[in-house]
Amino acid sequence: MSKQNKKVHIYLPFFLICFAFLVIVARLYSLQIIEHEEFKQEVSKSQVRKVDILPERGIIYDRNLEKLAVNIPSYSLYAYPKKISHPEEAAGKLSSILGMKKSWLVKQLKKEKVFLWLGRKLPLIKKEMIETLALEGIGFVEETERFYLQKKLASHLLGFTGIDNQGLAGLELYYEEELRGKRGHFLIREDALGYEIPLTRRITQGLVPGMDLVLTIDNIIQSIVEKEISLALEETEARSVEALFMNPQTGEILALANKPDYDPNHYSDFSPFFRRNRVVHSIYEPGSTFKPFTASAILEEGLITMEESVYCEGTIKIASHTFHDWKPFNQYFTLADILRNSSSIGMIKLASRMDKEIFSEYLHLFGFGEKTGIDLSGEAKGIVRAASSWSLTDLPAISIGQAIAITPLQMLTAFCALVNGGELLKPYLVKYIRNAEGKRVKENEPTVVRRVISPSTSVQIKELLEQVVEDGTGRRAKIEGYSIGGKTGTAQVPALAGRGYIPNKYISSFMGFAPVASPGIAGIVIIKEPTGAYYGGEIAAPVFQRIMKRVLPHLDILPEQEEWVTVRVS
Repeated sequence: MSKQNKKVHIYLPFFLICFAFLVIVARLYSLQIIEHEEFKQEVSKSQVRKVDILPERGIIYDRNLEKLAVNIPSYSLYAYPKKISHPEEAAGKLSSILGMKKSWLVKQLKKEKVFLWLGRKLPLIKKEMIETLALEGIGFVEETERFYLQKKLASHLLGFTGIDNQGLAGLELYYEEELRGKRGHFLIREDALGYEIPLTRRITQGLVPGMDLVLTIDNIIQSIVEKEISLALEETEARSVEALFMNPQTGEILALANKPDYDPNHYSDFSPFFRRNRVVHSIYEPGSTFKPFTASAILEEGLITMEESVYCEGTIKIASHTFHDWKPFNQYFTLADILRNSSSIGMIKLASRMDKEIFSEYLHLFGFGEKTGIDLSGEAKGIVRAASSWSLTDLPAISIGQAIAITPLQMLTAFCALVNGGELLKPYLVKYIRNAEGKRVKENEPTVVRRVISPSTSVQIKELLEQVVEDGTGRRAKIEGYSIGGKTGTAQVPALAGRGYIPNKYISSFMGFAPVASPGIAGIVIIKEPTGAYYGGEIAAPVFQRIMKRVLPHLDILPEQEEWVTVRVS
């Protein structure tokens, strides 16, 4: 080997090592000097994480501050998969307690994740059972869970919440923004493996607790109503029973109930039909309970006197359709007689004196075909066609509660206008909202939407409806010592497809108020598709009577007539 080749063998490795060293130095210079700020920001992002703090949801009370919806502690189970050495063993121990398949748990615990949930909102007993296992990489976070103290009571108006306490139905949904409060935030620092570094938390935004709702609902009245309509559902073997009671002078809802119902603590166990608030969301043909509205329009327009009478035969033919009365009276009736006996033929004859445009305007004034504006989501508008599209049979049909579809809420809201002096009021469920310190931040007051009829017509209607209860079709709603007014209704169920009605399917109802001179409460009871007896006066009026007999004393509405009892001393 030449001397020159020896030098190459000696110096080449040296130069290569020096070159590699220079490359490393250059790269280090680039990383630490040139790109320092960029990497510093990236590292900072990866080390700092924002965590939300969920506020406690507001409480829901009845008007007397009885708690209806509260928050209770619950425990959510989490895992750090990277800290679990034996996932199969841990999954086997957890599966029986959580009621989950071992294979699913094994799959979760083997995931390449820093953190994951295994179970949300677990009860204390399960938490304690799991803690006794002393499993590595397993822990709990304490959360709050919505709890409805009286289970099914008022479920349709309260609604329910989801897994993260977000409102999904009822008042919980409508007042979600007020109830949920505002989230807080804090920052935490994590190590290279993604675990929190102790003592590094820093709050960046404080949380604001949710506000409380105080309802117009009276818990006692609600309980009475639900008990009675539950009994009616059982006795009549009906498809459903609905009831609604209001203060006709203010628009405050005192009770709203649907049967069958559901438990909002376990809402997913019930079908949509059970959870549906049919008082607000479902429409129906009201039948004869609609006749007082027609009568008020006739009186308001001056188309009849109280002394005038019309002949009420058993049938009447209009265009190609024949209308039937529920029984052939074949005699002359005054307006009082027509309402007292619920004569459809008599009401049709009187309604024919009105122009259809005028009658249609009264339907609008009473709020039919439009939402009432109640503080609940999903309210139905009903179906009221424009007068320009009516056939010759529509006006007579609507005058007796056919060819029109409305909600029970619309019906009672309009009825309150009939008996409160003629003003349509906006119904509402929340009396006031207060913050965590107990200060009222919003109050709902009675809201007059518009005047519908004159005070004098309202007085006449009240007197006529009192006669219906005294010696008419509504006599089974009578309560000794009290003046009660009301109207019965029996309607057929329209066929889902095409025209006509389903044979032997009926909707029975009664709508009433008390006391007659100065109404303090008005209500409606609707029994859908009962088995056996189906006339509203037979099955709905007695339910209304039983409710009012208990509710009137509770409202401090005393009997207007003294009952004298003679005691014989032997």
